[in-house]
Amino acid sequence: MRYWLLTLPLAAVVGCGSGAPAPNEATHAPRQEATHDHKEYGPHGGPLAEWGDHEYHAEFTVDHAERRATVYVFDREVKAPRPVAAERLTVTLKLTPPVALTLLPAPQPGDPAGSASAFTGADEALGRKRSLAGTISAQIGTKRYSGDFREAAHSNHAEGPSAPSALEPTQREKDLFLKPGGIYTSTDIAKNGNTVPSVKYRGLEFAHDDDLKPGDKLCPVTVNKADDKCQWWVNGKEYQFCCPPCLEKFVKQAKETPERIKEPEAYVHQ
Repeated sequence: MRYWLLTLPLAAVVGCGSGAPAPNEATHAPRQEATHDHKEYGPHGGPLAEWGDHEYHAEFTVDHAERRATVYVFDREVKAPRPVAAERLTVTLKLTPPVALTLLPAPQPGDPAGSASAFTGADEALGRKRSLAGTISAQIGTKRYSGDFREAAHSNHAEGPSAPSALEPTQREKDLFLKPGGIYTSTDIAKNGNTVPSVKYRGLEFAHDDDLKPGDKLCPVTVNKADDKCQWWVNGKEYQFCCPPCLEKFVKQAKETPERIKEPEAYVHQ
């Protein structure tokens, strides 16, 4: 009788080994608690792209009505803006064909001089409401960063019969570039090929070169170095621009406030 009284407690201690945590499991438990909390969306509701080992996060946002994308740069925890000294960001959208956007610095309040926590740029491809995916890249100092993002499908992104084709210009672009007004004439429209910038320059990339030398042609809108691939006729004269979005502003000026338009020779770096 004493023998069973002694062995029953012993069996309770050493019996069912599966109920006790294994040494390996106990060792790994703290490691699970330290796992990084990976966020998919930023404070503005846009999808995040990760740069480096969570060194930065880039949040992609788009205003379809304005055909404009803005990327906000955050710290590793996506809790505070992290201004960077980058000349531009490149967003490559996974469309058919792919669309490359150049986003320029848009410093936010509190950003140190020479750096920015937001970058923005416009393109006709952004006018169509749909979920977008792509890659955000930037050169920061001597290091190149690149990360992918993807928007979740939204109900208001449905592509019904009334949605314009990605290859079709918007009506606003047609009205601006294919209808004369002010000093923008029918002859100009014909010389431009009876087309619009989103069609004429589809798939091309523009360098936005800031290394100006005397005699370089300037974009009339940004006063950056003009790209000889981006040309447009206005008032019987050919102008060069840094990128297609500048054409819209310039042609709009030519039609609404033509007194602001100077001769092409005026847009030259001295």
